[in-house]
Amino acid sequence: MHVFLTGMVIRLGMVLALVVASVLAISVVPEPVREAIRAQPDWLEFVELLVLSDLCFYVAHRLCHAVPALWRFHAVHHSSEHLDWLATFRVHPIDQIFNSTLIALPALVLGFSPLPLLIYALIYRVHSPMLHSNVRISLGALGWLVTTPRFHHWHHADQIEAHDHNFGGQLTIFDRLFGTHYVPGERSLPVRYGTGGAIAQRYLSHLLQPFGLKSESNSTEPVELVSQPVLPSPISPGESRPSP
Repeated sequence: MHVFLTGMVIRLGMVLALVVASVLAISVVPEPVREAIRAQPDWLEFVELLVLSDLCFYVAHRLCHAVPALWRFHAVHHSSEHLDWLATFRVHPIDQIFNSTLIALPALVLGFSPLPLLIYALIYRVHSPMLHSNVRISLGALGWLVTTPRFHHWHHADQIEAHDHNFGGQLTIFDRLFGTHYVPGERSLPVRYGTGGAIAQRYLSHLLQPFGLKSESNSTEPVELVSQPVLPSPISPGESRPSP
C-alpha cells in the first residue's frame, strides 16, 4: 500500500513542490553562477551535489526528530518493528515531500548538469532500500565515509542509547562532525526497532494518526500519538511492553 498508493501521492506532491521551488530558485541565484557550476567537470559536480544534498538530508532529518509537529509524521517511518527493504517505503506523504524537497534544494537552486543529477538519483534509489535491508554489508574502509545498513539500523533502534543518532543519508561525515554518530561494536545490531506501539499497524492509521484522527477499520483502538521527538524508553529483558 505504501509502495504504490503512498508513492503515487508523494510523486504528485513532489512535482508541485519542485515546480514552485524551481521558480523561486531561478529568481534567487544569478544565471552566471549556475552556468559556472555547469561548466565544471561532471565528476566534480557530482561530488558537490552529493555533499550538499546530504547536508540538506541531515538538516531535514534532524528537524523531523527535533520538532514535535514534524515527528508526528516522521514517526510513521520509524514504526516498522522488523526492519527490511520495504521499510524504506513506509512513510507519510507529508514527511517524505518535506524531506525530498529540502534534499533537492541544491540541485534546484544551483542548477547542476543532468548527468550528475541522474547518477545521484540512481545511487539514492539503490542506496536507500539497502540501508533498511536486513543484511550485513561491509564497505570496509569506505564505511567510515558512506552509510551502511548497520549505521542506519541503529538510527531505527527502539533503544534509548541510540535515540537521535545517525541522521545522514549517504554520508556519515555530518554525523561525525556534529557528534550524532553512533555505531557500537563491530557487528552489533539493535535488539528492538519501532516506536513501542505508538503508531498503529494499519495503513489508514499511518495516514490519519499524525492528524489525531483514526480510520474506521481502527475505530476500536485508541489513538496514541507520539508527542515528543524521541522514541520510547527501552524495556528490560523479559519485561513486556503494555499495549497502546
